[in-house]
Amino acid sequence: MSAVSEPPRGRKAVVIGLIALAGLAVPAALVFLWVTVVTGMSDPLGPSLLGLRIDGDTVTVKAAQCPSERVRRVELRDSGTEKLVWQADGPLTDEGRGGLLRLWAAGDYRTSRPATRPAEPPKQLDVLVAYGSEGAAGAVFDLAAVRASAPPASSYWTPQGIVTGEELDELVDCGGGETAP
Repeated sequence: MSAVSEPPRGRKAVVIGLIALAGLAVPAALVFLWVTVVTGMSDPLGPSLLGLRIDGDTVTVKAAQCPSERVRRVELRDSGTEKLVWQADGPLTDEGRGGLLRLWAAGDYRTSRPATRPAEPPKQLDVLVAYGSEGAAGAVFDLAAVRASAPPASSYWTPQGIVTGEELDELVDCGGGETAP
């Protein structure tokens, strides 16, 4: 008879089962972590504060903002190359200062460059709207998706779906009971 005793068969099966479970749990945890990080990166700050609509040759951005804020600058970049496509400063219209911005409309701004729209706009347009001395909102728009969505009047395409200008403005916390325009 041997002085070394073997563990009962049931205990051996439990140990093997726990090892197998751990082998499955680690990859599952890594997949969960990856999905959480990717989802968090794709929506880091919540809903988009910019909406876009295309009516024929007119492209308009609606920027959510509080009544006390004024748009200072609009920048458009090719999302694929980060190349500056168009930039405008100092909206001249009340609508523009209030966040309703016609793109490539040089007459609506104090300065703009280049003065005209490119012959072939980028497929993915990165839009940045800067306010006063601080604050900005940005979003990337797939122009084909915006065209295909054909939002109704006073509505805009956002990455979260079609919203009205009022719904965009309601996303901004103006503080002190102040509501967006």
